[in-house]
Amino acid sequence: MPVQMNAFEVAPGHVFGYIAFTVVFLLVAGLVQLRALPLGASLVFWGILVVILSCGYALLGVPSMILVTPALTKIGFLLVLGGVVWSLLGSCCPNRPANKEADHV
Repeated sequence: MPVQMNAFEVAPGHVFGYIAFTVVFLLVAGLVQLRALPLGASLVFWGILVVILSCGYALLGVPSMILVTPALTKIGFLLVLGGVVWSLLGSCCPNRPANKEADHV
């Protein structure tokens, strides 16, 4: 008995939703980058944005986007975790002077 493979059917509403989620993500990401935030806070915001984007892609219901969602969620989690670790390490370690002349004074 032969097995037939059906191609994924993409509705115009799904394409519009994909484009809308992506454009909103890029706009918000650009606004986050314009602000002068510390690296830890920037990583946390990027992680939250990526997780929100992955949830939006999952809500579209397109099978190929549903397959991408777990990977994007894991990337977002790692970004948030990296931002928290960066913030904790930055607050516990004192800042060293950038030039060597300050050590000799």
